[in-house]
Amino acid sequence: MGAVICEQGDVVSINFDPSKGHEPAYRHYGVVLSPWRINKTCALMLMVPVTSVDNGYPLHVKIAAGNPVRGFVQCEAVRAMDLGVREAEGAAEVVGSLDDGTLAQVMATVLVVLGLEEF
Repeated sequence: MGAVICEQGDVVSINFDPSKGHEPAYRHYGVVLSPWRINKTCALMLMVPVTSVDNGYPLHVKIAAGNPVRGFVQCEAVRAMDLGVREAEGAAEVVGSLDDGTLAQVMATVLVVLGLEEF
């Protein structure tokens, strides 16, 4: 994001458009999955969106109280996004970061989505 390099677990307010079908649309919060050492060398960062709706979906991780946002991390909706370009357009900003426990749950669930861990 310009001169800012996101850390894994950072929470970003970002415009997810353009989007199609079940993808998140408009401005939502997202959680950065890729670590700082990757983000500093690559224009794209891996992210997952946050929804405010608790639909009981097993791949959604509830964000613990005390974090900068409330809701559920949609671990099945991994996206590569160019935050630098979106930030330059005024469509992205870092608003904080997840606590270690919630981030650990998110990362474990993403590994399930990728088939690297058992559900």
